[in-house]
Amino acid sequence: MFEGLNVTDSFKNSVSFALKNGRLSHAVILEGKNEDIRFAAAKEIAKALLCKGETKPCSMCSCCVKCDKDIHPDLHILEKEADSTMIKVDAVRNIKAKALIFPNEGSKSVFIIREAQYMNPQAQNALLKILEEPSKHVCFILTCPSKSSFLETITSRSTAYSLGEEEYDSKKDEKADEGKSLANELLQIYMSSSEFYFLQKTSVFQKDKALFKAVLTSMVPVIRDALILQSGGNELISGYEDTAKRISSSLTQKKVVRLLEEIKELSEAVNSSANHNLSITRLSAILYDIKSH
Repeated sequence: MFEGLNVTDSFKNSVSFALKNGRLSHAVILEGKNEDIRFAAAKEIAKALLCKGETKPCSMCSCCVKCDKDIHPDLHILEKEADSTMIKVDAVRNIKAKALIFPNEGSKSVFIIREAQYMNPQAQNALLKILEEPSKHVCFILTCPSKSSFLETITSRSTAYSLGEEEYDSKKDEKADEGKSLANELLQIYMSSSEFYFLQKTSVFQKDKALFKAVLTSMVPVIRDALILQSGGNELISGYEDTAKRISSSLTQKKVVRLLEEIKELSEAVNSSANHNLSITRLSAILYDIKSH
């Protein structure tokens, strides 16, 4: 099981044991690695639960074949829509309705919520109601970079498995490019969305300190450009002029100066081995404190 997947032996052994002995939780969280590996692992668990062969998953029976093609009537996959930034409450309520229906071909209905960190608070609370009174024929599998994305009430009713450290390309230039892109995206979210969505997006940093450092470093020139624009200058250096303009027009000069100083200070602290998790939390606290005062 999990052949060809770059996941830890601990994960393989723990999940295989739970499946073999009928002890897999009705709600499973798969965290770590990258999105594709998390989803592949979730599909493998679903196949094992729905498989009708002797060795599960056999990958040969009709149920396994249907799972591979995403056409098994008892396998339901939920993910955020391409034009949306969230998995919304209505989508989760639809799952609740399906969970009340007895399986079509076997003893289980399996629901995979892909990248479940995108569930908004209302969606998470709707899912919680399902997890509190689980049916014996239902299993939920949630994939995410880190279980810290979820409400504590969700994690307390689930069993979390780590597939291993979150994976990113180790090449420095690619890490820097990724940091620039994510820094720009986070600043756009900061200017337009709630702190909850910002926190959801930063959950990726739990498993990747290098990316967090790259993002902080990349935020500085964008904020500096915003300050330059407010001062009447036009020599911008970040490459994200639209974001800089948005910041300069939305925040007072005093707030932009404070924002620049705070991010630079946080970046220096992170590079000096400050507590990683606290630093991630501090990033959000800094930004939204400045915005609201």
